[in-house]
Amino acid sequence: MRTLRLLPLALVVLGGLFALSGCGSVSALTGQDSNRTLTMSGNTNWVLTSWTTSLDDKQEILAPAPTLFIGYAGEISGQSGVNRYNGTARIANTELNWGAGFALTRRAGPPELMMSENKYLNDLRSTRQVTVRGDKLIFTGDKPLRLEFARASN
Repeated sequence: MRTLRLLPLALVVLGGLFALSGCGSVSALTGQDSNRTLTMSGNTNWVLTSWTTSLDDKQEILAPAPTLFIGYAGEISGQSGVNRYNGTARIANTELNWGAGFALTRRAGPPELMMSENKYLNDLRSTRQVTVRGDKLIFTGDKPLRLEFARASN
């Protein structure tokens, strides 16, 4: 009987610890923590602010800047320049996995924007880890591939 009276107290303490574990900023999350990063980033809009390609080139971000929305179940969508894209992001064996890739609308635009859009989607799909640092969401792949997003102000 005494154990049953302590159960609600234990649940309150565990719930409080769980709630506190989500406070503050998350830094340098990799591996299985990437799954937590995707969950914590869920239902949030992001805008690409910095992009270093796998060739160590700082890529110019053309307007409109690519966007990314992450749903709670790992669904992602966004604007890639001219077109909209969607897909899924999952953590498998400590690595970010983009599944079958992205579905993409098929609108045409200026050649430089279409080329940038293609590079963006290929680089995003080549990333293997995701981290959150403050209000930044950072996807990385083989060094030096890095796509940095800022939380959108909407």
